[in-house]
Amino acid sequence: MIERRLRELWENLQSKKPHLPHFLSEIYLDGIRGLHNLRVLFDYPVSVIAGGNATGKSTVLFAAACAYKVPGAGVKDFVPSTLFPDFRPKFGERQDIQQNITMEFNYQTRDGMRSMRWRRSKGWNRSFFGRKNASQPERQIYLRTLSNLSNPSEVRGVLSMSRLKSELQEIPMTPSQIEFVHQMLPFRYSEVVDLSSGNKNLLFAAQEGGATYSELHMAAGERALLRLSQEITQLDGALVLIDEVEAGLHPWVQQLLMLHLQQLALRNDLQIIVTSHSPVVLDSVSARGRIFLDRDEASGKVVVRPPYRDVIQNALYGRSSEVLKLLCEDEIAEGILKGVLDLLLSRERIKWESVHIGRDTGASEFPMHARALEKFGQLQNTIFILDGDQRDGEIAHKIQATVRHSVSIPVLFLPGSGAPESWAWEKLQQISDADAEQLGTNLGVLSNLMDQLDATYASVSDSPETAKIKFRTLSEHLSREAPEVCRILARLEAERKESDLRPFVEKLLQILLQWRGNPKGTVV
Repeated sequence: MIERRLRELWENLQSKKPHLPHFLSEIYLDGIRGLHNLRVLFDYPVSVIAGGNATGKSTVLFAAACAYKVPGAGVKDFVPSTLFPDFRPKFGERQDIQQNITMEFNYQTRDGMRSMRWRRSKGWNRSFFGRKNASQPERQIYLRTLSNLSNPSEVRGVLSMSRLKSELQEIPMTPSQIEFVHQMLPFRYSEVVDLSSGNKNLLFAAQEGGATYSELHMAAGERALLRLSQEITQLDGALVLIDEVEAGLHPWVQQLLMLHLQQLALRNDLQIIVTSHSPVVLDSVSARGRIFLDRDEASGKVVVRPPYRDVIQNALYGRSSEVLKLLCEDEIAEGILKGVLDLLLSRERIKWESVHIGRDTGASEFPMHARALEKFGQLQNTIFILDGDQRDGEIAHKIQATVRHSVSIPVLFLPGSGAPESWAWEKLQQISDADAEQLGTNLGVLSNLMDQLDATYASVSDSPETAKIKFRTLSEHLSREAPEVCRILARLEAERKESDLRPFVEKLLQILLQWRGNPKGTVV
């Protein structure tokens, strides 16, 4: 249920992006905190910056806070000199020595695309790439880490409020602010107020039919959610920046938080950028919003990796290495794989949870994926599945050549010499009446539909795109998704001893049983 809600949000947010009044589309960093020539693109209103330790996630986030002039902020707020301070004492040799630094920003504004640069040599200065009378765009910014009130000095500062002789100012949280939290916590509040004196403040909560307590006695996750709700639910058109958004939160609550943050972004025209080490947080945003930072072993530089899905993401973030992982190119290839596995897993009594299929990655990226999987110790349980049109290409060799150790990497090819849709079309032309019933039709209707589509596209060049269009159009006429049709066809073909899918089936079975520890198994 929540996955469907997330997918709907992804589509709505992506559609809304061109119409947002403000959008930070790109950051370029050079010479700051070990980052050189790093260009980070933002293509979705809610982005997650992920990566290992010391890969620059927080640096990118704090750089984003320097992109705009913030209405009502002081001259020292949201500027590089404050967010990236140096330690330079009057005496002693211990001090920060920074080289020249460049920070560039590209924006989408009401007036079109704009650019700005912060540059530091002796001091920080702004420039606008030669545009006369240009100024820094204005936008509200929210910058927060979810680990406040965590050290003794901060706690002592808040406790000093209890010794004041005058009453503290009370500001109740609004119903909409409290409702944001109710959607993620297992209880309800009757009241939440903000007690404040000067620049110090403390939340105080009362549960319905339960306890009353200050945030000094709240769980870390509860406090983080209340603070977040109090501070961002009323923002409109702002840039929201949150460091380590999963801090103190259960994985289920992490997913709920990302769901509601995206709903808030859609409703209030927000752009949200968070950093995270959590696979749950990553899974909760569109692939367009996943930004992976990694340190290249050869150069030592931090680079942006492509937005990995499924298998690659599992490897980078330490999920179970006990599953057998298959990486293919797209959802059509995934459909064929699932059809073959429907047969093999059933006959060998292997649970589907033991196999994981990753997709949505071009064949040209497979060598880089192999290197990443080797780096994180996941290569030994991974199979690369290429489309048939890659059979005579160099990708399989490049996959093997990319890894450092002399291990044999399983690379299998789907049947046919073209796109998987071409293979599926050929199988449909040879299908029996009994098998056509598996697709919810009969041979006569299916043949007529295929003849009509062949006639429609007879004058169009016989290209992979034409084959894909024909096959997807046919699937729509059958009231099925194209991957589902491929899955049914592959299951039927996997059972035929004379099928051209048979070599693929046998190789996959051999690998499956070797992984399982029973190399003598065969297909009946």
